[in-house]
Amino acid sequence: MAGLLAILIRWLLGSSPELAETWYASGLFPIIRGFLDRTLLQLPFPTVYVFLLGLVGLLFLVVRQALIKKKCIPGSIWLAFRGVVNVFGWIVFSFFFLWGFNYYRIPLYSQLSLTPEPLSLVLTLEEMKLTESGLRSLRSEIAADSMPLAYSENFRTWENRLKMEMKSVLMALNYPMPGHPTVKPLYPAGFMRRMGIFGIYFPFTGEGYLDPSLHPIEKVFTLAHELAHGFGVTDEGEANFVAWLVCSQSSDTFLQYAGELKLFRYQLNDLFRMDRNAYEQFIATMATEIRTDIREIQQHNLEILPYFRELSRKSNDLYLKSQGIKAGVKSYAQLPMLARAWRINSGKQDPP
Repeated sequence: MAGLLAILIRWLLGSSPELAETWYASGLFPIIRGFLDRTLLQLPFPTVYVFLLGLVGLLFLVVRQALIKKKCIPGSIWLAFRGVVNVFGWIVFSFFFLWGFNYYRIPLYSQLSLTPEPLSLVLTLEEMKLTESGLRSLRSEIAADSMPLAYSENFRTWENRLKMEMKSVLMALNYPMPGHPTVKPLYPAGFMRRMGIFGIYFPFTGEGYLDPSLHPIEKVFTLAHELAHGFGVTDEGEANFVAWLVCSQSSDTFLQYAGELKLFRYQLNDLFRMDRNAYEQFIATMATEIRTDIREIQQHNLEILPYFRELSRKSNDLYLKSQGIKAGVKSYAQLPMLARAWRINSGKQDPP
């Protein structure tokens, strides 16, 4: 019943995004966010471990109780089945009430009056030249040579800075920013990458997690992406956009560079799909130091390959589409369109 109630409310909010904004995003979700911040998030370790242990224990008790109550095997199986279904019904209920109803809010780009549109080859090259120019300037501030960058700041320093700056950016955008979400490294290192993911937001505990073995440049952008989820931004493309916007406006040059480099890599992927010759020509003239950093990230990513890359991609695609994200996993790659729309809207670039 609990799961069906959540699905019914989901249908209602899906047909009325304004209700999702007022009743959930600005009403119930901040209360939930505040409660989780003051309870589970105070633990010094990833609370997903506690959740999974509790879930296994609960399922064990349900099955055990069914076996005790019913002497006959068919009756025990039926009772155990009903108990397990009931548990998963409450999981569905908890998912939506703790975070999932955010999927049915008014899209962030609509709230910001952005009109993202697919980019032509000409516009893609124009955007890439603009991004590369900024990257050259930022890279020269971090290091004067083209050698791989050295990294000194620790994870918590990055998290605290990004969290503070994200709240500031969201406040300026007049976007609800409840609570103080956190992102924690999930050990063992490399496990998440083996599963085909860099980071994940876990609604049942209100925490984001990332693989601690990520390359530092990849890690800080993933950290910003998962923090965006913690503030209630569900769409993957919009979470990427918020992460890029916060990083690119950061007071820290390294974070600016990480954000712009992520955008640049998405742009490179778009160019590769559009025109292989144009891609090769662009790569040939790319700044050596930027090419060095991209290759270092790529080589680092190849050190731990996922066991089930295609299964992970398809399951994530199915999950996103089931929550109303029509683009599925392709929504991650919407960043170049959103970034250009933002630049035009903010007057930093001329419209076509």
